[in-house]
Amino acid sequence: MQSSTCRRIAVLSLYTAVLALLPLGCPVNEPAPPIERDVSFAMEIQPIFTQECASCHSQGGFADNVGIPMRLVEGLTLDSTVNQASTQDATFTLIEPFDAANSLLFLKLSENAPPVGSTMPLFGEPLSSDELGLIRDWIDQGAMDN
Repeated sequence: MQSSTCRRIAVLSLYTAVLALLPLGCPVNEPAPPIERDVSFAMEIQPIFTQECASCHSQGGFADNVGIPMRLVEGLTLDSTVNQASTQDATFTLIEPFDAANSLLFLKLSENAPPVGSTMPLFGEPLSSDELGLIRDWIDQGAMDN
């Protein structure tokens, strides 16, 4: 077997083992109430993704190594998420503008048992209520590049 194939099998095996050890239904925070102002992607949303998600959701990161190509790094987040089908289940859209309740990315951040995959972040504490509220509001405001 080629070394890249062996490496991918090893990473997938590790991913499976880690998921088996994680408790089901990890508690997440309730999103903060909606705010009455425009949420800035550049100033408020991308910094959350950079701090909480990009270590796995970047080229060569854990998610990338298990076949999830979503990139949550500056300059790539919008193109890899907004109006993009999930690679885990193409019937789900990662970010559906104006509809956080049907955006898989938001569901994976805010639900104990998302419809596909695991609650995120996989490694680390859940996002805060304020962070979840900002992401929900940004999506519900159209997931704009602002």
